[in-house]
Amino acid sequence: MQTAARQWWRVAFAAVCIVWFLQKLQWSDPGNLWDFTVYYHSTQAWRAGLDPYDTASLPQALSSAGFKFNYPPYALLLFEPFALLPLQRAMLLYLALKLIALVWLVWIWSRLLQTSVLEPPWILFLLFAYSSAIFIDFVSGNVTTFEQLLLWIGVTALLAERYWVYVAAVVVASLLRLTLMPLLLVCLVGPARRSYGYVAGGLAAFASIVLITYAVTPRLTVEFFQSIPKNVGEFGRLNPSLLTLVQDVSALARQSYGVTRMPVVEIAAYLVLAAAIAVPTAIVAKRVAASAASNRIEVIAYFVFLGYALVMPRFKNYSYMLLIVPTYYIATRSTRLRPAVPLLIIACLPVYSWVTRPENVTLVANYSQWLIALGAWGLYLYEIHSGALLEHGAVDERRLAPLSPLTYR
Repeated sequence: MQTAARQWWRVAFAAVCIVWFLQKLQWSDPGNLWDFTVYYHSTQAWRAGLDPYDTASLPQALSSAGFKFNYPPYALLLFEPFALLPLQRAMLLYLALKLIALVWLVWIWSRLLQTSVLEPPWILFLLFAYSSAIFIDFVSGNVTTFEQLLLWIGVTALLAERYWVYVAAVVVASLLRLTLMPLLLVCLVGPARRSYGYVAGGLAAFASIVLITYAVTPRLTVEFFQSIPKNVGEFGRLNPSLLTLVQDVSALARQSYGVTRMPVVEIAAYLVLAAAIAVPTAIVAKRVAASAASNRIEVIAYFVFLGYALVMPRFKNYSYMLLIVPTYYIATRSTRLRPAVPLLIIACLPVYSWVTRPENVTLVANYSQWLIALGAWGLYLYEIHSGALLEHGAVDERRLAPLSPLTYR
């Protein structure tokens, strides 16, 4: 009876959270979805024979705010079915497809973490992790959920040592957001024997797609690549990445202490900090690959994902969906940290000193996702070094279990 009552309580809790999530999305009238609105109007302009990369094709409210179509020309074909519908109906269809993709994605995540989809801490983590990255992706109308679904299908294959499936998943997920291609580096630091072949194969496949696109529509392909350097200007909570953090710290130093702001110094500082993260990540990952731990591929993938997010010069707030599983994994498996350490860290925070200045509070808040990811990355370093995270002699049940949603209810 107690088990049944607990199960019903968990189902009720999950139902309340789902209803709240849908209500926050304004299901009956999704008035946000600004990124999707850009896709919609740009595709309509392309269908009318106009330039989809010209901001004049967008509503004034979007073009004046700096929105523009940032995807390769073949993406227009993906959005074309939505452009055949009125905007409100297209929004509802798009949102419904994203919800289906999210359900699938959460099931994959739960299976990888070997946790129940009804576990309250897991549900709350999904809702609020990284400043509600999932919600931000939904309310903005971005394509991140679809990209993450493709990528994590690849990760499940990677854990089963089907490297070519992982490579294909990364390439397909990168067709819209090219910056996902560095995730092929997981193959380099992993235990695969033909690691360079996997990376080369992925790069060759991606290059072939780009060349074919150029052959079919050279003008739009050139316009797309010309638009890439223009995707700058977003800082803080919209783009909490290492480069913008360095630039914002530099701006704060100039404002507070009159320090001259030098772009060359900012770039140099970014490169030094990026190297300080990337080099240890590669070294530790290779060390894990050389071990006999049954979960070595899993630890390597999650650790590299965190390192990748930390060093990227541009990493939007919804892109932190990538780190939900790696962060939850280390948070629930940390065994060597003493319980007093987090309390000591919190106790030592200088809440009533320089941090209380409004500009400093804003800086910390804007880059809280990046700082949390840095903490998770550091925790991986600690746990790997201590040897507690690597499982020796254990059998990975996920490789033996059937791929069925009933497996992890």
